[in-house]
Amino acid sequence: MDAKQKKYLWISIGLSIAVLLAVVILTFDQETITAFQHLNLWYLLLALMVHMLAMCIWAARIVVMCRALGYKIPYRHSLNMVCAGQLIAAITPASIGGEPVRIHELYKAKMPIADATAVVIIERLLEAVLMVLGVIFAISLFSIVYSNGDIPSGLIFAAWCGTIFFTGILVLLVLLLRKPATIKKLAIKIGGFFMKKMEPAKAEKITGQILDGVDRFYDTFRLFAGKGKWGLIVGFILTFAMWACEFSIASIIMIGLGYPPNVLLSIVFQLIIAVIMMVPLTPGASGIAEIAYAGFYSLIIPSSVVGLFVVLLRMILYYSNIIIGSIASFVIVRREAANKKVIIDDV
Repeated sequence: MDAKQKKYLWISIGLSIAVLLAVVILTFDQETITAFQHLNLWYLLLALMVHMLAMCIWAARIVVMCRALGYKIPYRHSLNMVCAGQLIAAITPASIGGEPVRIHELYKAKMPIADATAVVIIERLLEAVLMVLGVIFAISLFSIVYSNGDIPSGLIFAAWCGTIFFTGILVLLVLLLRKPATIKKLAIKIGGFFMKKMEPAKAEKITGQILDGVDRFYDTFRLFAGKGKWGLIVGFILTFAMWACEFSIASIIMIGLGYPPNVLLSIVFQLIIAVIMMVPLTPGASGIAEIAYAGFYSLIIPSSVVGLFVVLLRMILYYSNIIIGSIASFVIVRREAANKKVIIDDV
């Protein structure tokens, strides 16, 4: 991790801690102490284990999708790249830093850059499809169940805005991916931004490589649509399992605090918060996530316990990622320093 990344990491952690302290101070009273004393630590451990399980499923998804293209990626290598990506995602706006890490590690496992990029993008497409379907289903059910006025109409409106947002993103991605010429123009324009000071001959060579990469990228997409289709199907199932784990963590913590899980409301809240966290305002959405969780869950949890709940939730979903990601990144750095290669036979 270079100096700039370290700076963003400390900014991210600092914002998170500052907002968490503010939330805890504003909601702290005697009931907070009582809730902490009665916290069932086994449920907290269960929440952490479920989060780890989600990462394991994510790693399995990468292995399966790569296998569908004919590449054998060791599961341990896949799991390590997933964990390492969590550290970078925690310090980049909209959590986009994990994708380059996975592409780099797939390349290290002897997978062409274009194919690795296609796998990572299709991963995100599968998640986008699942999010859209999940949001539409959850918000529809949410609107029916809570149409009696128990939940503010503004919240229901915000939920539908989230639905429209996710749907729009998915439609935009599908439209872009159906037009290779447009993708090439975008790739050349982005590449040209970084090649302004290069010699013409070198810039021309890199431009040719970019165009060849885009062609290979679309060849990979066609392969997924053909004989690699089984990878998409299994990948979607694993995507569902992964997000089912992640979205259950808040409910598990609520049970540990002695409150009903409110599964439907919790899922809707997290879908809306996921949209909010996609806005690239702070590194890893630090500060924003804490405020969003506190604001939404205060509707179903006593205000005196909200601060404690958000602290526990962010310990699982954010701070554990930094710790695990740091360990995984150290493994990668040590491998690179020793100039070791990824052993592909270890599958």
